[in-house]
Amino acid sequence: MSVEERVREIVGRVLNLAPATIRLEANLKDDLGATSLDRYAVLMDVEEAFALDLSDVPEEVLETRIQSVGDIVTFLEERKA
Repeated sequence: MSVEERVREIVGRVLNLAPATIRLEANLKDDLGATSLDRYAVLMDVEEAFALDLSDVPEEVLETRIQSVGDIVTFLEERKA
């Protein structure tokens, strides 16, 4: 499963949406209706699924950099590099 597929699966599970309907450009808040708690749950699940520790990333950075589903994918790919 690709990074993109896994992220869509996580977002879909947290927001109760079909992963196939989630576009990369979809804004978590504006397009998918995610609350701040939902965004936190997505990031926690991403952290677990990809065996990451995001505690070293300031919350302000996560808040500004991760607005869309595609932002999560890009962030993960950068962390893996």
